[in-house]
Amino acid sequence: MTELSTTSPTQTALYTINNPESVIEVFLDAEAGTVREVKCLNHNRCKEYTYSVAEYLDRYSHHPAGMAVKAALEA
Repeated sequence: MTELSTTSPTQTALYTINNPESVIEVFLDAEAGTVREVKCLNHNRCKEYTYSVAEYLDRYSHHPAGMAVKAALEA
């Protein structure tokens, strides 16, 4: 997992998780083999994390976000 500080406003999120204290948007770049999560907390605090597809599916395949990534790759 790599923490980054840049965002790409032109890409549409593949999956969005709305938690009481945060919003997490999941982006897939199938060509590069990466999954990017943008986590925004209260008071406009945001962090960006990049995973390889294999690492993301290993961690989150049971979660709806992981299932959405897997479905997008199979499409």
